[in-house]
Amino acid sequence: MNTNSKLRTTTASVIGARHQRAGRNGQDAAAAWMEGGVAVVVVCDGCSSGASSEVGARLGARLFAQRLGARLVADACVRERSVWETVRAEVGGLLAAVLGDAILDANAVHEHLLFTIVAAAITDDGAAVWALGDGAYRFADQTRVLGPFANNEPPYLAYDLLGIPVEATFEVLPEGTERIAVATDGIEDLGGDFSRFAGPITQPDALRRTLFQLARSDERIDWLEQRMVRAPAPLQDDLAIAIVERR
Repeated sequence: MNTNSKLRTTTASVIGARHQRAGRNGQDAAAAWMEGGVAVVVVCDGCSSGASSEVGARLGARLFAQRLGARLVADACVRERSVWETVRAEVGGLLAAVLGDAILDANAVHEHLLFTIVAAAITDDGAAVWALGDGAYRFADQTRVLGPFANNEPPYLAYDLLGIPVEATFEVLPEGTERIAVATDGIEDLGGDFSRFAGPITQPDALRRTLFQLARSDERIDWLEQRMVRAPAPLQDDLAIAIVERR
């Protein structure tokens, strides 16, 4: 949890129950950046078919938050789509440099860099959300669900590196927006319901604990039947949540 006199952020991610049973790494990531009157939160979801897509998701979340935050602090306007698209290009270039190939290899991109992204920012000038791929976000009493996409193939930022960019979602939020929550598509396991995360940001570890509990199955003993009863975990998929609020 990050705080200052006006803004607070909190982020967390968890491996879903289904992925825990399969012994898979968590493929979702979240990051936050805050300085002065600017706060940015980002969640990314690595493509399940990528061998190590969690690498791209973690790098992408951190890089996007840092680059966007730096631009907004330098007086860029959060309500201008061009600012977000500039950051998109910067992050794409940095990820390409990570691969280190003069000519990008499509297989390497697929293995490491396919991830969706949902990002939000609040500044003194306003608030906005930018997204590429599936997921969801909530502000005021509005929830926006992104996707699903045909054949379960959402667009990815890494497609820019292969010369096939896709238009991103961009929304300038109403004046006076005080809280934004962004989530990867694991929120679908909860019916797209953000209510479990609606409380004010007060405890640094509260969001992580909530996600951890949602990804656990519930076991109890039925003494009458003399057997163990197990209720499946509500959260089967990985999930990353990030929240920014203005006090």
